[in-house]
Amino acid sequence: MTLHSQLRRSSRGLAVATGLLVGLGGLSLVYANDIDEIQRRDLALIQTQIEQIKVVVDRIDARQVKADPASTRLYFNIPRLRSDLDAISHGIDGYLAPDRLLPREVQPLDGDYLDDRGH
Repeated sequence: MTLHSQLRRSSRGLAVATGLLVGLGGLSLVYANDIDEIQRRDLALIQTQIEQIKVVVDRIDARQVKADPASTRLYFNIPRLRSDLDAISHGIDGYLAPDRLLPREVQPLDGDYLDDRGH
């Protein structure tokens, strides 16, 4: 095989490889947009589910208020759970519709929902 034919063959291979990279790059942009839309929908779904959870938390709170303090020592810490749900919801809102470009400081969730009101 001559040097000329080797160069011609390698330049065809380079052209094919470049074409594939450009084509795949275009596909990855379309795919990234699809992921963003899917992610946006999933986060909106989480927001809806948080609203449904808040309804259940209200029911739990109403039943817990009626609990007899003489016979009930442990209570679920409803205010802490509501605070964490609000923090998650506000975080998602801020991601979906940011009001500024600077990164915000993330507040950690407490996550400890056991309220020991021992006797």
